Amino acid sequence: MFKTLTEQEWVYQYAKSKERPLPIVLGTKGTWSGNGRPMIFLIAFTIVDLLYLADLYEVAHHPVREMQVKDITYYAININNKKQVKEIIKDWNSVG
Repeated sequence: MFKTLTEQEWVYQYAKSKERPLPIVLGTKGTWSGNGRPMIFLIAFTIVDLLYLADLYEVAHHPVREMQVKDITYYAININNKKQVKEIIKDWNSVG
């Protein structure tokens, strides 16, 4: 049986499973959505890493969320523009 995880639960499990967690692009499998729209989350454990991802995906103008989950602090940007999300998913699917 599968359990649906929230963003915070997923990030917490990811961070705890790695000695030095890397920045991630969450949602590239197309399984995350909000209000019926596909979403991608840029997530990093330093603001500098997140801003780099934001520049890379041309969303530096999007608001940055600082999140606290138990003893983990991370930074996130939501991308919910359908065209942009599809392009990011397509790029990630072509990688591997």
